[in-house]
Formats: sequence, structure tokens, C-alpha cells
Amino acid sequence: MKNINDDIIKQLIDWRTFLTNQHLLSNALKLSDNDAQQELLNELISHRFKRYSASQLSELVKAHDTNLGWSITYCRLDLISKHFKSLGKIAQMEHAAELEDVSTGVVRLADDNGNTTDISEFKLQQVVAQFPTDKTRLFVDMTLRYGKLETMAVLKLTNKQYQRRLRNATSYVNKHRSKFDLITDRERNSRLYELNSLNELDAIINGTREGSIQDWIDSHTKLVNELLSTSEVRYQGAILNHWDTASKADQYAFIREAIGLQCRARLWLDESNDAIKEAGEAQSN
Repeated sequence: MKNINDDIIKQLIDWRTFLTNQHLLSNALKLSDNDAQQELLNELISHRFKRYSASQLSELVKAHDTNLGWSITYCRLDLISKHFKSLGKIAQMEHAAELEDVSTGVVRLADDNGNTTDISEFKLQQVVAQFPTDKTRLFVDMTLRYGKLETMAVLKLTNKQYQRRLRNATSYVNKHRSKFDLITDRERNSRLYELNSLNELDAIINGTREGSIQDWIDSHTKLVNELLSTSEVRYQGAILNHWDTASKADQYAFIREAIGLQCRARLWLDESNDAIKEAGEAQSN
């Protein structure tokens, strides 16, 4: 891209969509936030943003253009896919088995009529991961994220080919309904939220993720109140509103409670994952 300047870069890296994908890339590839930012920028500028002039890109970033946001999300997924493909089949399988380590992000799904649904990035990846082949997973992922027309354009499909793939994917869901129902179960969603949120807190405490504990508390008020209600924290208001000045005893009590819930959520999900696997195996026999 010609004449891209520092102002455009600054606007881009301050955009919440970019920051979310930067953090997700950092967690997935075990990179520092700065390295993840650079990887994402390099890939976007050298590939996905090549069709834009600098002035066009500046306007789109300022407007927080939806399509540009999708480009950033899909660029991050491309980087993760390339990384694990470069490590070989075993690494890809291990990556698929560790999807619960992905931090919570929100993806806005849109259909061809303009209707939208918000879904967590983790939940979307869990649903997509249930399909049997890379080809089908890519098709489903793109259809859910971008809709029919862009999926057809990117995958170079005719309408007839698209409809055939859609029927095949829908048939697979119907045939394996029980394992998809397990993934979308309300309690499972709650446990996923707990684990992802507490993994994020753990990363902040250990310095592997940017952010402050107070900011985390402010954005997870309901979960924090649940933790406080079962903890040995004496001055709960201080933990909620003034973490840095709360007593060490109360800080430790809160963290112990958070670690306990994190372990329980992980155990529940491990057992749920085993149930999903068994359901899939039973229906394939």
C-alpha cells in the first residue's frame, strides 16, 4: 500500500476490533501483545488492505467499517491457521483440542437479509470445530461470519456449488444433533464464560496479558459479585471499587476463590468435552 502513514496505523491499532484480535492472536500463538500487533499489521498491510488507497483505508478505519472489521478478524484466523499448519498435523490436532484456551471475543454474525447475532469467538470456533473436514469447517466459518455472497466470492463457488455445500453441512448438523446441542447448552456457555474470563484474569496477574485487575473487575461485575458472595473477603466494596488499596488478605482471598472457580469450570468442561466426543462417536457408528 502506498503512502500509509503513522496516523492511519495509530487509528487502526486503537480500534477495539483490532485490539480484540491482537489479544486473541497473542494468546493463541503465545506471543507478546507487541509481537502480535506487528504480525497482524504486517499481514493486513501486505495482503488484505492492498486493494485500498491510504485515503480509503483512513476513512474506513475512522468509520469502524464492518467489512474492514471482518477482514481483521479473518486475517487473525489466517495467521493462526498458517502457524499450526507449519507445525504439522500433530500441532493442528493439539490446537483443536485446546480451544478452551482462546480468550473471549465477540463476533457479529450477519445473514444476507441484514439480521445480526452476537456470538462469542470461542463458541463460534467450538461449533465450527465439530465439522469433520478442513474444507467444511472453512465453508461453515465463512458462511457464519460473512454470509453467502462473500463466501461464494472468496471460495469461488457457483450458486449451485454453494447450495450443495450448505445442504451437506446442514445434513451433518441434523445427523449429529446431540453433540451440537451439548456445545450450545446454556450451562456450558456459562462455564465457558467463567473459564475464559478467569483465564484472562490469571494472565493479567501473571503479566502475560496487558491490563489491570481493576479494569477486569469493572468489566466482569456480575462474576466478581458471585465470587465475593462465596469468598472470605471482609471488605467487598474495596475489592470491587479500589483493588489497589484493598488489604492483601482480601486480595488473596478473592484470588483463591477465583482460582477455585477456574479449576471447577475447567473440570466441568473437560467432562463435557468427553461427552461431546462420545456423542459424536456413537452417532458415527
